[in-house]
Amino acid sequence: MIQSEKFWDKNADLYSKSPVKNKVDDQKKMEVTRGYFQPHTKLFEFACGTGSTAISHAPYVDNVLALDISSNMLAIAKEKADAVGVENVSFQ
Repeated sequence: MIQSEKFWDKNADLYSKSPVKNKVDDQKKMEVTRGYFQPHTKLFEFACGTGSTAISHAPYVDNVLALDISSNMLAIAKEKADAVGVENVSFQ
């Protein structure tokens, strides 16, 4: 487990700058997923990485609990959420 944490901490910045490989499929997946949400939905995301999915879903749900093993990934996720004013996501 510690090796995984170190790996993702080391690669967090590079990962955060990597573009989505297939934006069309990614957008479709996000739209399909949002079809299940209600304003009162409490969402949980395991292995949230740099938070892009949690931040994207945040406007459609009550709150999001987003977890990751990497503290560097979580720091980037918090910065991204703050930059766009998302306040209903808790990154841990």
